[in-house]
Amino acid sequence: MSTQTESVLNRICRESIERQASEIYLLPAQVPFLRIDGETKSMTGEGIISRSFIDDLTDILLEAEEKEKLNQKREIEVVKNIGKIGNCQINLYYQKGYPACRIKLLSQEIISLEQLGLPNMVKRLTSLLKGIIFVTGPRDSGRSTLLISLLDYLNKNQKKFIATVENPIKAEIRGIKSVVEQREVGKDTKSFLQGLRYIRRRNVDVVMVSRVDNAEIMDELFALAEAGSLVLTMMDTASSLKTIQRILHFYPADKRESARYFLSENLGGIVVSRLVPKMGGGRVRALEVLPGSPSVQNVIATGRLHQLSGIIQTTEDDTSVSLEQSLADLVTSGQVVSEEAVKHAVDEEVFRSLLRRG
Repeated sequence: MSTQTESVLNRICRESIERQASEIYLLPAQVPFLRIDGETKSMTGEGIISRSFIDDLTDILLEAEEKEKLNQKREIEVVKNIGKIGNCQINLYYQKGYPACRIKLLSQEIISLEQLGLPNMVKRLTSLLKGIIFVTGPRDSGRSTLLISLLDYLNKNQKKFIATVENPIKAEIRGIKSVVEQREVGKDTKSFLQGLRYIRRRNVDVVMVSRVDNAEIMDELFALAEAGSLVLTMMDTASSLKTIQRILHFYPADKRESARYFLSENLGGIVVSRLVPKMGGGRVRALEVLPGSPSVQNVIATGRLHQLSGIIQTTEDDTSVSLEQSLADLVTSGQVVSEEAVKHAVDEEVFRSLLRRG
């Protein structure tokens, strides 16, 4: 990489850290952009990004095999260390026939559940001996951070064998009380499916898979949970109900009854995350938590999914909370303005009624 390119990258990285950005966007013929508190903002003090600048970045960031993959597939996602900002998730791809780059800044330290300020109902899910815990939400909702924090808590507090299948590995978890094995799709195993099938042949206590998007992978998770493993996974769904609906739609109509049975038998819980702009700057987390309780299992098994919202809204204990209630609590505590909170509610009418009641 040329001295000039290195100097520009270091300057962009310094500003991204100072402004607490989560992502950097570098597209040819445009100024750099940063994502700050969920919004993209231009770096007006920087010049226009040239194609040669992106070409230089590609040369320094990618190995020869990775460059070949980029040339063939026209896109690649890798995790690399950039000196000024540490580990980053990097997407190099083509748009309008030219290379472009997106850099996601990864937390350099694993954030503990205590630091995240999560309610005890989330922490208690880690005490399950088996079952499937889904961590969901839209992109840029703090799902990965939460999932890694749950694994970190298990690693520090339980003597387990933890195995992951990820693409890519975003945070290295070193064994403390647990044995931790992390495998990356494309490097350590050929596919999610192959990695999970290999795990199933061994005595693994806790499994984390960073993506589930089809029936074959879902069947492997069911099999692992049935065999006695606690499984953690991530999906990009907006609520507990939509998570269950998405899982069932992995299957053809004639297999959904069977899928409902296995999901009802093996659901450990669903945690839905949102990062909401906070008054005064920054963002705060809102949560929906649905445990795999007998009433929830019964609703799933019998296909009465329309009753799930009612169950989570009317539960009066400390094992569950609706997203609308969590958002309403943030508004009444003065952390979030209602205009921002309502943008993240799944059911606006319920959210507004909770506000009036509060």
